[in-house]
Amino acid sequence: MTTAKIVSFFLVMCTLHKQTPAYTTSSNKVSHFLSQQKEAPNGRRRFLEQTVSVVFGVAASSGFASPAMAVEEIVLPTKEAVTTAFDSIRYELQNPAGGVSIMQSRIDAQDFVGLMEFTRTYDLELRKLRMGKAKKLLQSKELKEQATSYANAVTFDLIGINRNSRSGQENVEGANKYLQELRDDVAKFLALENTIQTEG
Repeated sequence: MTTAKIVSFFLVMCTLHKQTPAYTTSSNKVSHFLSQQKEAPNGRRRFLEQTVSVVFGVAASSGFASPAMAVEEIVLPTKEAVTTAFDSIRYELQNPAGGVSIMQSRIDAQDFVGLMEFTRTYDLELRKLRMGKAKKLLQSKELKEQATSYANAVTFDLIGINRNSRSGQENVEGANKYLQELRDDVAKFLALENTIQTEG
């Protein structure tokens, strides 16, 4: 039901209430209802309240909504917000002070104790915080699913590095293998940045 029809219906009902129900051809129940409302105390006020309730009940049941509810505004992120989120991940991958460089230096020095300790907490920093924040900026279910798969792969890469640094299982080759896989998975995640539409 359109807004115009709802308003017209309301006006017709109000008009019927003002008139005496001398005749009606559509329904005896309507006449009876109107006469009851005239005779009862505060009938006019009660009639109008009931009519308004009926009108808006019909409007609600027919899917009528205000413009604010009917139109869902899509807010695009700023270019700066996207760059900041993905740069924080890029820092971990490329910067000499980032996590990947730290792990590589500990593998090269065969500091397996330090490497194991670092990998225990690095998943929270890289995957959950940095990658998780960037994933929220992606604009489709499919892209978010891809991002989740890459982030989960990073977790398994870190588990692999950790396993190859445990006492009695120290393995430089194995640790380097999983670290390279981590680099590849993070790079795939970073490539999703180009899919994001920004404002302006």
